[in-house]
Amino acid sequence: MDKKIHFHSDCPFFAGCENMLSVLFNSERLHKEYKVSFSFAYSTLYVQGFEQRVKKRFPIYAFTFPTFTDYYKLSNFIPLLIRKIIMGCIRLILNIPLIIYEVIVLYVLFRKIKPDILHINNGGYPAARSSLAAAIAGKLAAIPSILMVVNNMAVDYKHYSRWLDYPLDRLVVKSVDLFITGSKAAGLQLRSVLALPINKIISLHNGIANRLGTENLFETRTRLGLSNFDGVIFGVVALLISRKGHQVLLDAILEISKQVGNGSKCFKVLIEGNGPLREELISFVNANALNEYVEFVGDEKNIVDFMAMLDVLILPSVADEDFPNVVLEAMALGKPVIASRLAGIPEQISEGATGFLTDPRNVEQLAQAITELTNDTQLRLQMGKASFNKFQNFFTSEVSVENYLTLYQSFNRAK
Repeated sequence: MDKKIHFHSDCPFFAGCENMLSVLFNSERLHKEYKVSFSFAYSTLYVQGFEQRVKKRFPIYAFTFPTFTDYYKLSNFIPLLIRKIIMGCIRLILNIPLIIYEVIVLYVLFRKIKPDILHINNGGYPAARSSLAAAIAGKLAAIPSILMVVNNMAVDYKHYSRWLDYPLDRLVVKSVDLFITGSKAAGLQLRSVLALPINKIISLHNGIANRLGTENLFETRTRLGLSNFDGVIFGVVALLISRKGHQVLLDAILEISKQVGNGSKCFKVLIEGNGPLREELISFVNANALNEYVEFVGDEKNIVDFMAMLDVLILPSVADEDFPNVVLEAMALGKPVIASRLAGIPEQISEGATGFLTDPRNVEQLAQAITELTNDTQLRLQMGKASFNKFQNFFTSEVSVENYLTLYQSFNRAK
């Protein structure tokens, strides 16, 4: 094992975009073929998530880089718009000096490690500053192969906030040998935004490792007060924020309730998670007498227990998705999925076979999909089986690791 691979990431917490990192870090095959090391922007939350998800031990390097996005930490006596303008000016003035500082810090690290491959992980594009700095530092350090993974839909230059990014983006493009996206849709978007040649971008679907539950189905149903409910249980697993589309789902349930007498005995929707919209969504449910249809269960300690109990998963997102891990989690458990036709989601769900795709914000389509799966037990079972089979064929951790190792080896042969 004489080859070295170094990973770098910058995320406030160990979010879904870090999932593929944990899959790779826990892979026996990766550690057999490469000496692995990892650097990241330090935060307490990130370290906690890393330690929970990554079982292997290897060299890690944590850096505390300055951030200037916390306008809400300025005095509340200052109007919100003024606080945002102040932080925007600070970022504008200090962004280039900070990029240079982070390039120097990472350049020193890379010269010390001397990896054969640098794998940079991003939540989206534009990336976190240290991820951009890592690409430039890797090029200056003469790392033979530099890869950058983009886990969301790239943002174009239409908004003024992106105008000054263009020169830095061109430098990053010159520094990176290959961009990788988790979906073909994200790949098309990134290629368009960065004007990438076709040989400089590839899409590799993410995979997930099977996670174990801690309860049996009866225990979970009892804990959630559903031991005597014999209808169909739908569930949503998402932060209670506007882009996840919970309001669209509640509007669809309201539509169904107007059409079906006593339908609350036929189905129930459990909303897992917390977020800033919680009270607003609860108020809507109370105001429209949907309490018999909808329950807010808060944060589940083990999400596998919750999802295993569901008959169907719903993801009614309206924006900013790419290749959601929650869809893969449901497929791994043999669940049909109803989700928005966004980004890479149609690459996960086979329409009419493993679930239903609905147009974002389309209340009528969502209501129809819920109604159809409520009324057709055989269809739910068929879709669940097809969902599990598709997961086994395309989205397991073993399949995704094999795809990445094949890619790494192609760079080894080429250099």
